Amino acid sequence: LWSVSSQYRALTHGIAVTLGHYDNPRDPGAINHFQALSTAMSSTVGLGNIGGVALAIALGGPGALFWMWVVGVIGMSVKIVEVTLAMMYRNLDDPENPHGGPMWVARKAFAEFGFAKFGFGVGALYCIAIIIGSFTGGNMFQSWNVADVTNTYFGWPKLLVGVILAVTVALVLIGGIKRIGNVTSVLVPFMCLAYMIGGVYVLVLNIEAIPGIIALIFRSAFNPIEATGAFVGGSVGAAMLWGMKRALYSSEVGLGTSAIAHAAAKTDEPVR
Repeated sequence: LWSVSSQYRALTHGIAVTLGHYDNPRDPGAINHFQALSTAMSSTVGLGNIGGVALAIALGGPGALFWMWVVGVIGMSVKIVEVTLAMMYRNLDDPENPHGGPMWVARKAFAEFGFAKFGFGVGALYCIAIIIGSFTGGNMFQSWNVADVTNTYFGWPKLLVGVILAVTVALVLIGGIKRIGNVTSVLVPFMCLAYMIGGVYVLVLNIEAIPGIIALIFRSAFNPIEATGAFVGGSVGAAMLWGMKRALYSSEVGLGTSAIAHAAAKTDEPVR
């Protein structure tokens, strides 16, 4: 019950932590809380919440949006737990360059219960899975989406866009987690602001249709609709499946990638 409600009860305190009110330069870690949050959000605010939502609705119908909301609400508590565990079991052999994430949690936590080899195997399996996921669901989907949209609206060759993206990302990644944190802490706030302004702008332009759209979302979440036009699937199962899949992608709940990013935060208090 604590974990399910913690994202609401600790919300104001969480903002204070993120803004650096409790930062201590002597704590182990490489980046501050705001940089860690920006790094974790850099892949969630954007294509996951724009292209991902459009894909969910196209494949699962309007009801998919309802299940995205459900996963979003429950997922916040899941994310608190997974990030806290990553901080508890992170590797601090080099205090200024910590390593953490589900692989370290599995390795160290299972070892505490006498299952060291099993924990190592689970951790290794996660590493393989997350590498594949980063290449496919992460980089390939996002770069394709950017290249396709840029080509459609500006006529840029897709290969050129891919090369520009690859070079730009490489310049950031080569600098390590500190450079990643510095770059994302500048870009992500603008991304969030642009996302919110764009969303509000679209809602204002279509304000008369909002009540009907909300009713359609709830109605199609529990009742099958005819699959016509842009909707590939219209069943309740399709709505639930695609809504949950895209919500997990856009929020990274349970994927462990946010936990990896937050594990670099400069703090000695895991739950922060």
